[in-house]
Amino acid sequence: MQAMKRSIIADVVAIAAIALLITTTFYWIEARREVIILCDNFTPGVSKKSVERQLDTANLLLWDTEFVANGSKIEAYSPLHLGIMKCSIEFNKQDIVVFSIVE
Repeated sequence: MQAMKRSIIADVVAIAAIALLITTTFYWIEARREVIILCDNFTPGVSKKSVERQLDTANLLLWDTEFVANGSKIEAYSPLHLGIMKCSIEFNKQDIVVFSIVE
């Protein structure tokens, strides 16, 4: 009886681990897609306000603004990718996109 109970617990733990792996993989893929799709929207000539508005709609991204000598820069990234994959958007002094790239 004890061995059967242990076997059932092991099965439940295995099923939970597989479900967690599937869920994590799904969110990882969605976060990657979100970085790529949003970064493709930021073409030269787009205003910084528009970029910020679009980034605010993202569910799986965080973003930071950095001010540099010739304007500013926004880096959008997903914590699920541990900072490996990010979108860098550079702006001129008039807050217009100069370029954006997925790194």
